[in-house]
Amino acid sequence: MVVGITIQKLNSWKPDRPASRGAIAFHDAVVDASWLHDCVDQLIKYIDPKIKENDIVVDFGAGTGTSSVRILKKFKNKITLWLVDNSPAWLGKAYEYLHSRPNVNFFVLEKKNRHYSTLSETVGKESVNQVLSSNVVHLIPNLKDTFKGIFDSLKSKGSFMFNSGNIERKDKPKGALMLDSTVYRVHDIAIDLIRKLPQFKEYRKGLDERVKAFLPQRKFIFPYPRDIKEYANALKVAGFKQVKIYYSCFKVKYSDYLGFLRVKRLQAGMLPEVGGTEPTPKEIQDRDELITKASFQLFGELRDNNPLADDKSWQCEWAYVVGIK
Repeated sequence: MVVGITIQKLNSWKPDRPASRGAIAFHDAVVDASWLHDCVDQLIKYIDPKIKENDIVVDFGAGTGTSSVRILKKFKNKITLWLVDNSPAWLGKAYEYLHSRPNVNFFVLEKKNRHYSTLSETVGKESVNQVLSSNVVHLIPNLKDTFKGIFDSLKSKGSFMFNSGNIERKDKPKGALMLDSTVYRVHDIAIDLIRKLPQFKEYRKGLDERVKAFLPQRKFIFPYPRDIKEYANALKVAGFKQVKIYYSCFKVKYSDYLGFLRVKRLQAGMLPEVGGTEPTPKEIQDRDELITKASFQLFGELRDNNPLADDKSWQCEWAYVVGIK
């Protein structure tokens, strides 16, 4: 087994270009956000009893490394952490931020025939002790194949734990929202502002048609939420016999969330009706102004009408799911 670990280290991914501007902007917007710290720290709290000295832990869907920062802060040099993502552009920011750590390696899920390689195909079968995934599973189109690849990568008695603030369930507390449900509301408010405010009248022509035409793009960046039952079922189909589910609500400060909503790459998915896929500088500026105005209107609605919101924050519910091999 020592030989296997050495091979993986030799194959650790390195970027061949600087981190993308979108990755940098996203990282800077959320790395210090209290809501991200809270939801990742809770994930770590749940998994902590299972992690042992010298375990290989995967941060699956590591993105720009914001969750990895919290994992490393908790476990320091106790574990070897492998950051895995399907986007070299985003993982490049994580590499820039964390590659100097001796216990950190990076792996990219390669795309083959319009499908990404699974975790087991990338790092090997029965090669890791634990897999963590924070705030990304709702973006995965094919849960069953992805979860099967994670199952195959785990050693016996290993565990896979993920969380997401974008999972639906029947008994969600009144006033607890999902991250993406607020994004949908920001979009709708922004469209209404285009219709009402004279400064944005140039975007009115053909607006209804563009809303319909860009729906697939918006759903790609911010997919409609799936029910918790779909995730639990996909784990069982993958081979996990023990599945447990937990829920936690955390406050999301308006100031922190505005930083997230103003990330330009995300705005292209929130409001593609302004500028489309190749916006001009003016369209980028107008899109940002619309989303900013819409965000403040949303925050006002939440303060006035949501039982879990106050003058500084609203509350999002995160689902936490663990499967044991």
